[in-house]
Parts: sequence; C-alpha cells; structure tokens
Amino acid sequence: MKKIITLTLSLLIVSIGFSQNAPIDFETGGNGATWTWTTFENATNPAVEIVNNPSSVAPNTSAKVAKFTALQAGQPWAGCESQKTVDLGTFTLSASNATVKIMVYKPAISDVGIKFIRADNGSTGEIKVANTKINEWEELTFNFAPLIGNPQMTDIVQIAIFPDFNLAGRGADNICYFDNIRFTSGSALAEPTAAATTPTKPAADVISLFSNAYTNVPVDTWRTSWSQGTLTDIQVATDDVKRYSGLDFVGIEMVANQLDIDSMEMFEFDLWTPNSTSFRFKVVDFGANGAFGGGDDVEHETIITPTLNGWNHVAVPIASMTGLVTKSNIAQLIFASSPAGSSVVYIDNVMFSKNAVVAEPTVAAPTPTKAAANVISLFSNAYTNVPVDTWRTSWSAATLTETQVAGNDVKKYTGLDFVGIEMVANQLDITTMDTFEFDVWTPNSTSFRTKLVDFGADSAFAGGDDVEHEVTITPTLNGWNHVTVAVSAMTGLTTKSNIAQLIFASSPAGSSTAYIDNVLFSKNPTTSVKSSTKELVGIYPNPTSNVLYIQTASNVQNITIYNALGQVVLASEPNSNNVNLNIMSLPMGIYTVKVGINGNDTFTKIIKE
Repeated sequence: MKKIITLTLSLLIVSIGFSQNAPIDFETGGNGATWTWTTFENATNPAVEIVNNPSSVAPNTSAKVAKFTALQAGQPWAGCESQKTVDLGTFTLSASNATVKIMVYKPAISDVGIKFIRADNGSTGEIKVANTKINEWEELTFNFAPLIGNPQMTDIVQIAIFPDFNLAGRGADNICYFDNIRFTSGSALAEPTAAATTPTKPAADVISLFSNAYTNVPVDTWRTSWSQGTLTDIQVATDDVKRYSGLDFVGIEMVANQLDIDSMEMFEFDLWTPNSTSFRFKVVDFGANGAFGGGDDVEHETIITPTLNGWNHVAVPIASMTGLVTKSNIAQLIFASSPAGSSVVYIDNVMFSKNAVVAEPTVAAPTPTKAAANVISLFSNAYTNVPVDTWRTSWSAATLTETQVAGNDVKKYTGLDFVGIEMVANQLDITTMDTFEFDVWTPNSTSFRTKLVDFGADSAFAGGDDVEHEVTITPTLNGWNHVTVAVSAMTGLTTKSNIAQLIFASSPAGSSTAYIDNVLFSKNPTTSVKSSTKELVGIYPNPTSNVLYIQTASNVQNITIYNALGQVVLASEPNSNNVNLNIMSLPMGIYTVKVGINGNDTFTKIIKE
C-alpha cells in the first residue's frame, strides 16, 4: 500500500563498531581495491572497476579510484556492495564513526546513497546526499549520528554504495567514480526540551489523530511496513510526541477508520527538527471505494522549510490542497524529509480542524471625498480605477474573494500570509502624489504590513534598480482602519515613477483575514495660505508635552495629527475656535498638525516632548 516512493528494495540501511577496515581508498595495499564488490539492480550488472583517477587534482589526488557504470536500463537505485564480514569487517555505529564521507566524480546531479547492513540483512536503509558538481571531485558528508543506538546499527558487516540514485531516470549511461570513504566522529543532535503549544480549538471543531488535548480517532499505524524511518514514542516535558529518526519517508494509515474531512478547513500539526532542510507531507484520499489503487485515489503534497531547533506550527487550508478533489475517505498521511535517511523530526498535535467563526464587516468603509483630479485609484467605487494586472499573484499565500460589504465592492483575503498586487503592465508614476491610502478591516490581524515596490527605470523586476518601502501598523480589530502614509516618509522609495507592485502581509501568517477597500494615491488639497493664515490665530506651545492649544478666528472643522511615517495618530472634529487638544498619549517626536477651517487646510510641524 506504499504511496510516496514506489521502491521495493530489499536492501536496507544500518550502523557502525568492532574492527572496521577503513578508510576505503582503493589504493594498492589499501582497503577496497581487492574487495569483492557485487553490483545489483543495474540491468546487466557490469562489474565495479578499480581504475586510474580521471582527474588527480585537488581535492582528490589519489592514484586509484572505483568506477561504477550506472546503466540507463538499470534501476534508479542500482549500486554495489562489499562482501559481508570479509571486506569491511564488523563494527557498531558510535559517536566516533557516525559521520561518513565519500568523494564522488559524476556526469550528472543526483543522489548518492550509503547503506550499512548486518549479517542478518538488517538495516535502517540508505542515507542519500546529492552531489552539486559535475565532472569534478566533491566530498559528500553523511550524518548517521541520529541512528546511534539503533539495534540495526550494531554488528555491521557490509557497506552498499548507490553512486547514481536517480529516481528521475537516466538519459544515458552514467560513469561514476567514488573514492576515499572515511569514518569520523559525529556530533549529537539537539532535542526539544519544551512541549509544543497546546491547541485551544473547541473539541467539536477538531478531528484529532494525535494530541493530548483531545480524544484521538483510531489510527491503524504511525509507521507502515514500507516506511523508511524509525518511530519512537517519547515524551517532551510530559507531553506525548512521535519521534522519527533516520527519516526518509513514513506512512501513517487510517485505512480501517477512514476520515471524512469535508466539513474541516485546516490540516495542522507541530514539528520540531534539528536537521530537516525540507519537509514534505501528503494527505491521501482512497475515494468512494475506500481502497488503495481503486482508480479514484487522490492526494495533495505540501513542502515547507522548517525552522530548526524550535517548534513549527504548520497549518494549511484544506481548500489550498487542490489535489484533494474528494475528502471523505482520508486513509493516509505521509511525512518525508531531507536529508533523506538521516533526518530527525518530532511530531505532535496532528489534526484536522474548523476555523473559529470570525466577525465580518457590516458597514462599508467611508467613501473617500478627495477630488478625482488629485487621486490615482487602484480600487475604489468612488473613482475610475487605473488598470491592475492582478490582485493576487501566483506566488501569493492567500485566498482572494471579490465580495461586497453594504453594497460596496471589497477585496477579501483569507488564509493571509502575504499577497502580491501587480501593475507591471501599467506602472504608476506617483512623483506628484503626497499620500498612499487604503482601508483595512480585520477580525484577527495583530500586525499588518504593506510594501510599495518601484521597478526602476528599466521597468523590470530584479533589474538592479528596484526600490521598495514597507510600513507596519497594528490595526484596530473589527472596525475599518483608514491607513494614510505620506509618500515622502517612504524613504526606501528613492524612485517613484515605476510603481509596479503592492504587497500586503499579515500576522498571524496563514490564518489572517483582511478586507481591503479604497486603495489609492492622492495629492493633498491645494491650501490657500493667505486665507488659512488669516483664519489661524495660533498653535502653542511648541514644543509641548501634554496639551496643544489651537485658537482661530473661525471654528475649526477638523484636526488631524500625522506621525513621521505619515500615519494618522490623532483626529478630532471640535467645531470650535478655541481648542485644547490632549496629546499626552503620543510618543515623543515630530508631528504634522493639519487644521481644517472653512474648507482650507493649514499644516504645522510640532514637537512632542
């Protein structure tokens, strides 16, 4: 019932100890040259040859090396192995020999595999590392340290080498050379000391496979017979955890108790690893017949790059798993990791879940009132919008829904980590604009970021002259936030005539919801200095630490205070000609005060002490 990699190898991996014949250098009088090497799974199985070094320059100046011809007709896992006991001797994997190094010279990029085997054919499987150079010598390092103490890594009597482990298939015969196999000390890997955060979703909204926080549904096995990895049930800070060591891939099955996740919205789990550079997980549905290979199986795989030595909470919207066209017979999960065969991962809180019902806006954002001549609108029912290529690029991590709030068109982003909006075909010149504005409504964003990107004079992404500026706000939840940023405060935008990208991002990443409206650039209205200065009597004291006094001949309709980033930090509509404005809550700094009187605006800089 194997799903992820269809290998039925009878060759498995193992460990290192008593009397080891190493290094294996293939030189006259050394190890390897006179050993009995047997080839396998390589079509006609041409013999391993001991030949002159094809390139005896640094880093490998050896005279003799081993030559293995991986035939195009051979299996991807074609390889060679030493004679048991006689050649390698007998040893046990330990801290003194758990790092294995081999030099390779190959015509193609592919995995190289090393496997250790006991006299009874016991093994933990091969560890694979890919070469990065073609037709030159390169030393590869294999970390067997996670397998120290594994019973299959005692009394090792044989080594198997897979010089061209090429699952993609070979376009031709590949002549591969290998040399200087040596064993050195391996360092111990870090382990988690703190438990993963306990999930808090209501039990009614969860199908839990493994978590101390819930009653778990039945799982047939957490390690299928076709898995390549060792499972150990452990505890971390008294919390039950699954530990997979020597991991290439592992199958988890619920065949006898298949899951219907049609009503669920998320697949979640917690992952801790000291060395996984790439982690893959696959969800498999066996279809209406409930049987593997019945013709209606579907699946979806996701790849992440985990943060090392800390818990990663992985939460993936099921709607984004486009391969899962059916979801009522979930029978398998598959975890896989690189480096294959030596990864160590700790798994907890594996579950499907519903998202909590979140609030939604019921009133529209305020309609902007600036004159159309002073606005470049990307999205607003109040203006004619300029062309936008897309409101969600292909590289975005979010779902876009075009919706309406109280009859007003709105962009709704769910599952938001980040989203790209592009105007590449119609780049904007905002050199005459004063502000960048938009309205955002969110029920759960704790930090919201927006970035503007100018592609520069060549109008091309990554052309060497791209510039950008990012602004972060802490939005008020469950209400419209009108964000106004002075273009002059975007110091990273050293050019502004080829604006081609706008990026929104939010925390918590991957689960934020944001409604966006009235995205525009604008000019501040032209102020009549003569009129406004006649109206304005005074703004004092300046500097001030608590109260700002504003006295005018006519009533003040509105007062707006902007911080150095151009963001609104205080607003008032006093309708008075004698205003005492409390600014004690503002941090120390320089602010711009806009006073609106009889349709005219006056701008004054103040210092808050």
